[in-house]
Amino acid sequence: MIENFRYNDLVLYCKHWYKHSDNILDDLGYIFSQIYAWTPKTEEEVAQFMLRAIDVLYDQLKIKFDSEYNGHYNNSFASFQAEIKNRMRLYQVSYDMACIYWAMNVFSQLSRNEIKLNPPVYGKKEHFRMGGLFSERPISMTYAEMNRIAQKAFK
Repeated sequence: MIENFRYNDLVLYCKHWYKHSDNILDDLGYIFSQIYAWTPKTEEEVAQFMLRAIDVLYDQLKIKFDSEYNGHYNNSFASFQAEIKNRMRLYQVSYDMACIYWAMNVFSQLSRNEIKLNPPVYGKKEHFRMGGLFSERPISMTYAEMNRIAQKAFK
C-alpha cells in the first residue's frame, strides 16, 4: 500500500473529490504546479506529467511495465497503445489528450488497498472549491463543514 503519495491531489481530482472545470488542462496544470515549481500548459506537457505520475505509481506499487504482463492496470505496451487509440476514437481527441484520459482512468480506479489518500482540503484560497461529493449539498455549506465531512469519509 502506498502512503503519502506525492500525487495525492491528482488522485483526488480523478476520483471527483475536486470540482472539474471546463478546461481539464488548466485543472491538471494547477495540480502539477502545487507539486512542481512549474505549471504545464499544453496537452503535451500535461500528458508528460501524467505519464510520469503513472510511472511513479507503478514503481511504488511494484508493478512491472513490460510486454508480457497484461493485468488490472493494462501496463503492457500493446494494451496501453490500444487504450490510447480507443480513447482517441471515442473522444475525438489528440494522442496527448487520450494519454491524459487514460491516466485519469487509472488513477480513478485505485482502491483503498492500493493507496492511502489524505483527505482533500477545501477553502477560499483553494483552486478547487467544491468536490463531486458535495454537488447535492446546499451551496451555503461552509468550508469547515465540507472539510469535516471529507475528514470523516477518509477515516
